[in-house]
Amino acid sequence: MNTLSRWLFGLIISTCSGVTQADTSIAERWFEDLEGTLYLGVGKGYHHTLVPGLDQEQDINQGLLFVVTGELTWGNFFIETPMHRRGAHVYSASVGYRFYQHQEHSWDLIASNYNVWIPDNKVSQANPQLAGLQIRNNDSLNSLRYQYQAKQHVIGVEAGLDLVSHHGAIGRISYSYLLPWRNLDLYLNAALTVEPAKVVNYYYGVAPVEATADLPQYRAGAGLKTHLGVSAIYPLAEHWQLDGSIGVNLFSSSYLDSPLVSRSHEQVTILMVRYVF
Repeated sequence: MNTLSRWLFGLIISTCSGVTQADTSIAERWFEDLEGTLYLGVGKGYHHTLVPGLDQEQDINQGLLFVVTGELTWGNFFIETPMHRRGAHVYSASVGYRFYQHQEHSWDLIASNYNVWIPDNKVSQANPQLAGLQIRNNDSLNSLRYQYQAKQHVIGVEAGLDLVSHHGAIGRISYSYLLPWRNLDLYLNAALTVEPAKVVNYYYGVAPVEATADLPQYRAGAGLKTHLGVSAIYPLAEHWQLDGSIGVNLFSSSYLDSPLVSRSHEQVTILMVRYVF
C-alpha cells in the first residue's frame, strides 16, 4: 500500500473513531504493516431482482453509485471486496482472519453477507404484495473458507452460520478464471450456493399472519442458487480504470414457487470508473 492509501485509510478510521491529533503518531505506527489497495468508484448499476419491487428499493438501482472498495491486509487479518471474482456484487465485502497459508492453499475465518432484502428495514411501496410482510433482515454469516489459488484460477469452498436474522447455515462453492486479453482482464465466474429450508423460508416463505386472498401461505424447502457472471477491467490511465460486470442468478423451485416471486431469474449489471490509490 502506498503512502497516499495509508493516509486515506488512516483518515477514515481516525474520523470514525474520534482519534485526536495527539494520537496521530500511534495511528501511523499501527498502519505501517497495512498492505493492499484502495479504490474509489463512481458508476451505474441495475439489479433485476427475483421478487418484483425489491429492485426499486435497493441502493444499486437508485441514481449513481459511489463505492469505496479495496483489498487490505494487516498481519493475518484482511478486508476484501472481490467484485471481479464474485461477479457484480458491488457491496459484497468480507472481513476475515487467515490462520493457514501454504503455497496455493489457504484457510480463513470470514464474516460476510449472502442475502439482502429491503434495506434499512423499510416497508416496500414499490410492490403492494410486499407491504404487509414482516421484516426480513440482511444476514451476516460467520464462515470457514478454504481457497485454492493458482495462476488464473481461484476455487473457494465456504460454509457458515448466520447469527443475526434467520440463524441458518449456508454453503457455497465458487470458481473464477482470469482471462487476460491485450489490455483487458476478463474474469469468468461461477458459484453454487446451498441454503436449507430455514433460510429459504425466511426470505421467500409467506407466514399465516402475512397471507391474504392474493398472497397465499407458503412454506419453502431447501434450495440451490447458481451464479454465472463475467467481469472486466480496462486501464484508462495510471490510476484510473474502467470496470464492467454482468451476471445472472438462477434459482431452484423452492424459490420460484413462492407467491412473492413472478420472475424466473435475476440479472445484475454494473459499469464503473474507479480511481486506484
